[in-house]
Amino acid sequence: MLSEIPINLQMVNKKDLDKEIMRAAMIAELDAVNLYESMAALTDSEDLKVILLDVAKEEKVHVAMFQTVLMEVDREYMKIMADYALGKGRM
Repeated sequence: MLSEIPINLQMVNKKDLDKEIMRAAMIAELDAVNLYESMAALTDSEDLKVILLDVAKEEKVHVAMFQTVLMEVDREYMKIMADYALGKGRM
């Protein structure tokens, strides 16, 4: 993982552990998206570019999966996401 986990998971309160694990997983997936898209931009090989962008897209799906579950267990996060989506960022 390119980024460091921004929190020591062993020090997290047990009731918050799953939320923090999901956030760390999202960071890892977003790192992967950035890596694959950056490499795709660098290569001259169209075949390799297609593969890299396809893998990046899969990583985005993983982010969405973690985010969906995170919203189920973190009501405050779900409210913020809903308010942002409905208000188009006007807070």
